[in-house]
Amino acid sequence: MKRIFHPGGSIVTGSDLADAVMLYAEALGNRRETDVVDIPVISEDGSPGRAQFLIGASSQLVSVTSADVLSELTETATTEALYLKVSRGGRPPSSVWAGAAVGSPQFDEFDY
Repeated sequence: MKRIFHPGGSIVTGSDLADAVMLYAEALGNRRETDVVDIPVISEDGSPGRAQFLIGASSQLVSVTSADVLSELTETATTEALYLKVSRGGRPPSSVWAGAAVGSPQFDEFDY
């Protein structure tokens, strides 16, 4: 699981979903475009929910590994749709951070 921090707070979602959102935000930034994404999330009380947020050129997102929830949240259709949107821009996205192994350096030391 990963927690995505944004200017208004944070959400917890699946690792693959978070990686797809981050790559899509990067692709949109490179294209100077924006879009609204809709992804499944785990709410504060542990129940499933959905989040919609605007991403793109001015996105300020940080994704960190989260141990808040034990079972991984997946939604293959949404993840694949985001990756398809990334590939439509023609410019290859960065893969330096995406899919980093558990235990990789994170930004947990920052106070959000």
